Amino acid sequence: MMELTASAPGKLVLLGEYAVLEGAPALVLAVNRRAHVRIEVRSDGVCDVHAPDLGVSGARMTVEGGALRWRCDDVAAAKLSLVEHVWQGLVREGLAPEAGEGFSLHLDTSGFFHVDGASRAKLGLGSSAALTVALASALAAFAGHADVLSDRTQWLRRLLHMHGGWQGGRGSGVDVAASVAGGLIRYQLAGQAREPTFAPLPWPMTGVHCLFVWSGQSVSTNDFLQRLAQWRVSRAADYASHMRELGTLSEAGLDALGRQDAQSFVELTKAYASALQQFGHACGLEIYSPEQKKLADMASEAGVSYKPCGAGGDFGVVFADDPERLATFERAIVPAGMHVVPLGLDSDGVSSHMRLARNLPPSRILT
Repeated sequence: MMELTASAPGKLVLLGEYAVLEGAPALVLAVNRRAHVRIEVRSDGVCDVHAPDLGVSGARMTVEGGALRWRCDDVAAAKLSLVEHVWQGLVREGLAPEAGEGFSLHLDTSGFFHVDGASRAKLGLGSSAALTVALASALAAFAGHADVLSDRTQWLRRLLHMHGGWQGGRGSGVDVAASVAGGLIRYQLAGQAREPTFAPLPWPMTGVHCLFVWSGQSVSTNDFLQRLAQWRVSRAADYASHMRELGTLSEAGLDALGRQDAQSFVELTKAYASALQQFGHACGLEIYSPEQKKLADMASEAGVSYKPCGAGGDFGVVFADDPERLATFERAIVPAGMHVVPLGLDSDGVSSHMRLARNLPPSRILT
C-alpha cells in the first residue's frame, strides 16, 4: 500500500504587514508549527477526507471528469471548502489526481492550536496557508507531478492562485511564501505584475533578540482584509498615505537588518509599530487588542520594541538589541498573565515523502 505525506510550516510576519499588500518588503519567519497531510491509497475505489480539527470524519467525495464532487452533508462540505479550492486550482494547473483510484485524505492542523485543559484556541500562525501548501504538494505528488515542487518560486506562484481564491483575492501571499520557503525571508510583490519574490535571510538576526507573545484571543484575518478593502475604496487618499509611511519604514528596517545595525532595526520596528497603531485607528481595525496595548506600554517602559504580527490582535513580537533587557521584560509580563510562546525557526519549508509499504522507511520526494 502506498502512503504519501506532506507538511508545511506556519509563519509570523515580523515587519511589513499591510504595507506588503502595496509592494513593500516584509520580513517573515517560518515557525515550527506544521500542517500535515497524509494520503493513503484505497483498494475499494472510495475517496474520503478526515479532518479532526474541523470536526470532519470520513466525508465522502468522488472525482468526476477531474472535478471534485462531495457526497457528504452540506455542513461537512462547507468545512472542507479549502480542500475544494485547492483541488480546483490543481485542475486548472493540470496537476490534480485523475478519477479511478480511491484514497483517504487525512488533514492535521493540531499544531496551530493552543490547548489548556478542556479549552482550545486557534493560534494566528497561518494555518490555512500551511494547509494549502501541504495539501497541494501532497496531491500533486500523488498525481505523479512531484517535479513541480522542486522550483519553489514557481510553485509559490501557482499556489498563490489557489489560496488567494479562497481568501477572495485579498491576501499578499506572505504566509504561503513562508510555508513554501521556510526560514527567515524577505518577501515582496515586485513590479507592476506583482510577482511574488523571496530571498532567504540569516537566523538568528545578528544582534537582534526577539520574543513571541500571544494575546490569548483568535482573530479572523479574512474579516480584517475584507474591512480593509472597503476602507481602501472609501478613503483612497488616506489609505495611500498610511501605506507610504508603513512601506518606507519597512524598507528602512530591512536595510538596517542587512547592514547588521541591530540598534537601528529595533528603533525602526518601534516606529513601524507606532505607524501601525495610527493606521488601525484611522481605518477602524483593532490591530492592537487591549492586551497588546498593555504590552506595548510595558515594552516602552522597558526600553524594548513591541509590535503585532500580521493582521493584529493575536501574536506579537518583542525586539531588543540587549538580551538582558529582553529577559527582564519577559519576567515582567508573565505575572501579568501574558502568554510567551516558545516558537522556533522552521528551516525546511514544504516537504513531502512517499512510503511504499508500512514496514519500509520513507523515501524523500522534496526537502
